[in-house]
Amino acid sequence: MVDLALKQGTENAAGALPTEEPLVGDIRQEWAWVKSGIDEILAEQPQLTFRAEDVYAEVVMGKAVLWVAPEGFVITSHEQDQFNGDMTFLLWLAWAKKRRQNCAIKYYDFFAQNAKEAGYKKIETRTPIQALEDYLLAEGWDKDTVVYTREL
Repeated sequence: MVDLALKQGTENAAGALPTEEPLVGDIRQEWAWVKSGIDEILAEQPQLTFRAEDVYAEVVMGKAVLWVAPEGFVITSHEQDQFNGDMTFLLWLAWAKKRRQNCAIKYYDFFAQNAKEAGYKKIETRTPIQALEDYLLAEGWDKDTVVYTREL
């Protein structure tokens, strides 16, 4: 199994990282504000079927990782291709305290480098937000699949 937590920087004597990188957070300690961010994401994207408590459970069970940054948080997970076994590092949820900030985008280089070193073949994120799609495509991401659904 590939380590989801990747690597972290080393804290200095003051308890701060020498470089600006997200740190693995303890979801039990961070839950109050992280839950508020997840609830905001879910309110803006009603097509998502999970609840904030489902995200909490995934992190507690080690199936996802909470990354804390000064601007907000990122929750990562992974998926395995059922046919070739390749692992994809998934930037599952990202939330920022202020609008127009995006922790997944800001720390992309950190996540990408560490995911590559950990043996992941791809990095992935998902969004229905058109502005983010335009930005991601301009930054070299590829559009792999678009999913359209219709209630029956």
